[in-house]
Amino acid sequence: SLYSAPGFDPNAFVGGVSTDYWRSVSENPATPLLDRAIQTRYPPGSTWKLAIAAMALKRGIITFRSRMPIPCRGGLQYGNRFFRCWSAEGHGDLTLTEAIAQSCDVYFYQLGIKLGVTSLVEDGNEWGFRGRTGVDLPSEIPSEFPTGPEYYDRLYGARRWTSAVALNLAIGQGENAQTLANMVRLYQMLASDGRARPPYVVRPATGSSLSLGLAPDQLAGLRQAMIAVVEQGTARRSRLASLTIAGKTGTAQNPHGPDHGWFIGFGPAEKPEIVVGAIVEFAQHG
Repeated sequence: SLYSAPGFDPNAFVGGVSTDYWRSVSENPATPLLDRAIQTRYPPGSTWKLAIAAMALKRGIITFRSRMPIPCRGGLQYGNRFFRCWSAEGHGDLTLTEAIAQSCDVYFYQLGIKLGVTSLVEDGNEWGFRGRTGVDLPSEIPSEFPTGPEYYDRLYGARRWTSAVALNLAIGQGENAQTLANMVRLYQMLASDGRARPPYVVRPATGSSLSLGLAPDQLAGLRQAMIAVVEQGTARRSRLASLTIAGKTGTAQNPHGPDHGWFIGFGPAEKPEIVVGAIVEFAQHG
């Protein structure tokens, strides 16, 4: 199921919509006719960190116990720029599991450098982050993601960009804009066996070839890290006594106003049945 607000009354269109009602929805600056689940792109923010972790695990770059060379002290100096962590106090020395739970930017900045732009973009394209989910609804738009290093050659000029672009990509900012439906598909893959199931409302879609290529123990480890997000990490205020939830918060920078807030999760965490994703425009925090 999908929900988008502000919305409109579809019954008003049965038999022909009145001029007044059509004007009230078509000229509304809040765009109620826009399905924000499949027709709007947003920077994925920290919900993207699970994709970066999955890429690094798949390529054997890290394990769940891996620590980065530089502990988090509130930011990371890279070249002539200082990349801040969301926590000004810093998170200290973390493992991958702890970095996911605390959503530490400094950890993922360094992981992005280890991955490198070429590998990061290659996996992002292979996993469908430039495409559509194929949901059985009209007007789904594709997400946006770089095609490869040549994208940055066109954007900045050949040899006029550095691997610093990987730092922004690693925390879900930069040249990355995803639909909510596409990010929910990633978490469906994390919640199952790593393979994508095309979403549908009425008519089941044909099978998908998308797969994260992760081993069962790697998927289980990522689910445990997402349980830690809800149990003791950035989403601990969402914890429910009656249901163990695995999930991830996100805060996406917005050039048009306050930041957008994300949350994507699934449950029961031990044997997932339902995946839920939400983005709240201008919410400031996930």
